[in-house]
Amino acid sequence: MVSLSAVKRSLPLLAALAAALPGCIERPWREPGAARAAIDRSTLSDVLLAAPPPGIVAVGAVFGNAAELVGYRLEPPQLVPGQGARLSLFWRCRSELEPWHVFVHLDDAQGSGERIHAEHDPAQGRYPTDAWRPGDIVADPAVFTPGGRPLNLFVGLYSQGESRLSISSPGRGRDDGQSRLYLGTLEPAR
Repeated sequence: MVSLSAVKRSLPLLAALAAALPGCIERPWREPGAARAAIDRSTLSDVLLAAPPPGIVAVGAVFGNAAELVGYRLEPPQLVPGQGARLSLFWRCRSELEPWHVFVHLDDAQGSGERIHAEHDPAQGRYPTDAWRPGDIVADPAVFTPGGRPLNLFVGLYSQGESRLSISSPGRGRDDGQSRLYLGTLEPAR
């Protein structure tokens, strides 16, 4: 039996763990064939764009001949250790999609094996891929807190489990052979 004082002592540790893993979340999986809630596109003005914004890093990679990663923007442009960073991905829907989730892997470029996970449902869950329409340009942010090491940036799409959407064309990125698109190394500010 665990005492109440032991539980209270472990709360700061649990809070620290939760803060350290902001991108690792459980998602409510829909059963195949289950109806998706209706999406009100009029509430997505911050998500649905008329065109990709200027000043993004152009990528042009295509996943499953259906979703194109047009580009991305990192804010701030150089990582500041311990300070939150925002990675905005800009997707173009090329054809109808099944439900897919976005993953961002930020792997320690120095080879320690450490990884920041930023798995998420597109547009903070507000606009899932199976609601995208051909021609849509979707802004999809992910927030993370870097340490002081350079990070290799990988992006991709996955479904429940380990199934990943294949890369049809890597554009300016590189397919790492695991259906992850390598976009380069993000350097911390010095």
